[in-house]
Amino acid sequence: KPFKQINALKRGRGDGTGLGLPLTKAMVEANRARFTITSTPGEGTLVEVGFPSTRVLAE
Repeated sequence: KPFKQINALKRGRGDGTGLGLPLTKAMVEANRARFTITSTPGEGTLVEVGFPSTRVLAE
């Protein structure tokens, strides 16, 4: 499984269910979207979700 919650003791806190990334991944795959995560230690993490124009509703 590519996404799972790590041990709460290692994280230092016990909140959350660990479902955010698996749900996002499923939504992205269902919509043929693009999902990237880039992380730089000491700076932060950038998460991008891009939907193809055929999946975006016109205003």
